[in-house]
Amino acid sequence: MTLCEELYFDITLTGTRADLKKFVSFLRSGGLEDFFEFSSEYISYDDLFEEVPPMDNTYIQFSNEDFGIEIEELDVDEFLDVFCRAAKDLSVSGRLYDIDDEEFCFESDKGDSYYVNMRKISSFNEDELRPKEEDEDY
Repeated sequence: MTLCEELYFDITLTGTRADLKKFVSFLRSGGLEDFFEFSSEYISYDDLFEEVPPMDNTYIQFSNEDFGIEIEELDVDEFLDVFCRAAKDLSVSGRLYDIDDEEFCFESDKGDSYYVNMRKISSFNEDELRPKEEDEDY
């Protein structure tokens, strides 16, 4: 999938405070510069983030919902390959969308360096349930 003109994202990353700090370092070091320019305004920390022991779980929100990023186009697969590989020690879920409301929802479990398209999972589950619902009508 390709998103065009203006990019928006809303992504939640959950894991240990230490692993989240590593991921934020990746962002700040320019890890996504091939896709867009990073801003620290995109990160919102859990209210108690600094109080959580380094090996305890907490979360950050990586989002730019208030202001879009001008892009020519973004290949979602290429972006998520880089993003999820960097976040492999975290649980990640989120959505990417553009000004035309083209949307891609995804999830990546802790330990995985890949992502799952949530629309495909949703369609698969609906297909599995459909025959059962039809049988119940008769």
